[in-house]
Amino acid sequence: MSGTSGAYVHLNGRCVAAADARVSVFDRGFVYGDGLFETMRAYHGVPFGLEEHLMRLRASAEFLGIPVPRRRWAHDVLTLLRRNRLTGADAWVRLTVTRGVAPYGLRPPARPRPTVLITCGRVDPGLAAAQRDGVSVILLPFARHGFLAEHKTLNYVPAIIGKTMAARRGAFEGLFVEPDGTVTEGTTSNVFVWRQRRLITPPVASLLPGLTRRLVLEAAVADGLRVEERRLTTRDVVAADEVLLTASVVEVVPVIAVDGRAVGDGRVGPRTARLQDLYRQVVAERLSRRPRVPRRAAAGQGRGSLLFEKPLW
Repeated sequence: MSGTSGAYVHLNGRCVAAADARVSVFDRGFVYGDGLFETMRAYHGVPFGLEEHLMRLRASAEFLGIPVPRRRWAHDVLTLLRRNRLTGADAWVRLTVTRGVAPYGLRPPARPRPTVLITCGRVDPGLAAAQRDGVSVILLPFARHGFLAEHKTLNYVPAIIGKTMAARRGAFEGLFVEPDGTVTEGTTSNVFVWRQRRLITPPVASLLPGLTRRLVLEAAVADGLRVEERRLTTRDVVAADEVLLTASVVEVVPVIAVDGRAVGDGRVGPRTARLQDLYRQVVAERLSRRPRVPRRAAAGQGRGSLLFEKPLW
């Protein structure tokens, strides 16, 4: 539930009208999906978790061997939000970095010139109702395959298929399921269940380590809740007392039905409502501190928390 895009984008260091923005047909992001992206929420002109998103982007870019240009990221994002008149509203912001223009051929160029695109838009007004009333999800008959699940690459075909299947069944989200019945994550979200008075979520070994996921876990532990990171099965989800989704833009969304079957009593549960309150407190507290992008991340020198010891090539 991202919402509509703004009339202006930030492309390779310039703020231009979206209708006039141009990317080459030889850009490897277009030809091969050779690139990465990060999506975050901005609260009244302040991008939330920008430094963490940049660190994750740079960690993945280093692994893939894509150089991320040095940018005044906070300044660029704020410039774009202002140009789109979104500093007084809640918005989504997406950073996209591709390997750039290169001759055809799978082997990357020795000296790539990346394409950098920042887009933004107003958060879908329907999200508030989803957070208040809950949503339905479906269990997808396939998983997000590949060893790159930990990285937000531009190859989102499995997620596109999953989201389309969910929409056709009137559901908000689809959850990826491995052949052995393991539930990993949603197409654009992390998943949690309340079962036997424990908050359970899959470990990050084979899924995208979401920032909102981590903040919710930290808030739950600080609040004295019993938290467990372990394998999650379809049985765990179907038999859960409560189910919830987390993601940067949608924050914390309760799930009230799975494959058409009610979760619990079919209403938003008290524990999920408590996590929503805790997450709002985390956001408010971090925004009050007005966090800035660390110098190393802003200058492009930070490594982040790499999942691999050396670049792919």
